[in-house]
Amino acid sequence: MSEQATQQFVDRIDAVFLPVRNLQESLAWYQEVFGFGLRWSNERMAGLAIAPNCGFHLVQIPDFQPIDTYTPFNFVVKDVEEVRARLERSGVEVSEIRTGEPKRFDLTDLNGNMVSVIQL
Repeated sequence: MSEQATQQFVDRIDAVFLPVRNLQESLAWYQEVFGFGLRWSNERMAGLAIAPNCGFHLVQIPDFQPIDTYTPFNFVVKDVEEVRARLERSGVEVSEIRTGEPKRFDLTDLNGNMVSVIQL
């Protein structure tokens, strides 16, 4: 490798792929709990609409193991207390709010995957 610094050539991350046990059950859960619209789907994967230039995809994995030792990504919200209370009323498993920057909590989806929710 040369001594010159490599110039960045990647513009952004296009999509996050979250592994799930059952695509149809998971798709219904994310649509019901979060109100995400469906962008596309096939027999193994589905893309959900969150925001422009933000790909959130569920992918059914045959040897599925939940991501339960860390959170692979964050959902960004305007009011973390309101969102946590709303999710808790919907029966979603949520952690306590952690203060600091950013204020945040974790949730566990129906597959056992952990996801962080942060307020920016």
